[in-house]
Amino acid sequence: MRLILLSLLAAPLPALASDAPEHVLPMWMQGGHPAVAVLLDGRAEPLRFVVDSAAGATLVDARVARRYGLEDADAAVSHAQGASAKAARLQRTRSTSWQLGSWQLQARGMQVDLSSLAKDDDPAIDGLIGNDLTGRWDTRWDFGGNRLALWTPGRLNLEGPGCQPNALPERTASLRQFGFITLALGTPGVEAIAVVDTGAAQTVLNAEAARALGLRTDGSDARVRMREKGTEGLGGGAQATWLYTLPGMIGSGWKHPPLEVRISELPVFKAIGLEARPALILGADAMRDSQVDIGTGAARICLRPPVPSRPQGHDAGNGLA
Repeated sequence: MRLILLSLLAAPLPALASDAPEHVLPMWMQGGHPAVAVLLDGRAEPLRFVVDSAAGATLVDARVARRYGLEDADAAVSHAQGASAKAARLQRTRSTSWQLGSWQLQARGMQVDLSSLAKDDDPAIDGLIGNDLTGRWDTRWDFGGNRLALWTPGRLNLEGPGCQPNALPERTASLRQFGFITLALGTPGVEAIAVVDTGAAQTVLNAEAARALGLRTDGSDARVRMREKGTEGLGGGAQATWLYTLPGMIGSGWKHPPLEVRISELPVFKAIGLEARPALILGADAMRDSQVDIGTGAARICLRPPVPSRPQGHDAGNGLA
């Protein structure tokens, strides 16, 4: 089995949700990724989990699985296609209790080595909450308000400026919970399909998007420069990468000013069927000042500006950052 893991905002205020969310989780940025506190196996130790809208499975770092006794030696081994060339080895953990704020559930994650995601002196990432869990809800990643809110399916208003239907309505079952939207890149706008990936720290264009923008990566284009470290994702394996300042992006009622993005022919584009058309991974760097709403089943996705003058609530770090 193979799994897939992956602002100038001028628009009216978003419509209020139909009802209050069922759960509101304090969220902070860690190493460029949105993270929340997770309690596992009934213990009081808060763990740092990235909330990743483009991860098809919930992952627990191998060291955490060992420390908590979550390993299941009899579980089958599978592999996950991350952003880079190498696939990561996964093995399902035993079922245990999970608590994310007021949300409590019994679930099994996938054990994997996440050490490659550590950055500089940042605390280690203990796991990823994938869309196998968040997809049970209507979700709002509120980057401006430092919180992740979960609504009962059908209760979050997914209409109005900034909202659009999933750009890949015929996507496979393995991609059902992935949010794909249409964006116009640069001026004049090149239409591209973006996968909304809160777990990606940077926005990455594929080779077809770069070609459509008239960019060259052969050293003859002064607008483009090579990134020596390449791009490395889950499983390791650096992929050749270039940097370019994209003049801007426009969606349905959403705008983003110039942003330095990466250009890389990551294998994940082929894994999600987007290697032959202009496409991008829309990372957290492009959503930092936005609200990102993804309905259950990712049928509709909204990119909206943050609500101004709202109290920030809990400290973004929740004592962990």
